[in-house]
Amino acid sequence: MTEDYFWGVTLDKTKTTEVWDPDVKGDANDSAHVFRGEHTLLVKQAVLGPEVPDDEVNVIEVEAMGYKSDIKFPVVVLKGGTGHSQCVLDLLFPDPPVTFKLVKGNGPIHLLGNHSVGTGEGMADEEDDDEIDEEFEEEEEEIEEDKNSVDEKKRKIAANSNSKGGKAPKRPKIDSEVD
Repeated sequence: MTEDYFWGVTLDKTKTTEVWDPDVKGDANDSAHVFRGEHTLLVKQAVLGPEVPDDEVNVIEVEAMGYKSDIKFPVVVLKGGTGHSQCVLDLLFPDPPVTFKLVKGNGPIHLLGNHSVGTGEGMADEEDDDEIDEEFEEEEEEIEEDKNSVDEKKRKIAANSNSKGGKAPKRPKIDSEVD
């Protein structure tokens, strides 16, 4: 089972870096905000704040885990006053941590998306699916057995109807048996 939450962060001249890592505890006494399970982040949109001066270019860079090593690339470039004040993104980060950094401009730039938490109940769902599959296979076997039983009964009925009332069929006389 997956639980989805709205996620957002604002980067500006006072806060140029944000690290998304839901597994890190901020306060050892505050366990209410720590979720166990698989975390994924889907960043869907970047919006430039309306107070950004005209012609100011703002760039956000992301650092995340790649296949063999960490990767660092710019993912958002927005320019104030040009009508390019927002962009649609589709950035999936399957593993924390992810670092967002405002590397050019003063912002603010707002990043919006979904934080998904797999609660670990997915395994139970898979086990339930296996049980359902086994029940379905058993039902199919029973249906096949019933079908075979019906076919056998049909053969017996057909054999009996060919024998004219249950008596053995007459055999033709052979020349040596002629009176």
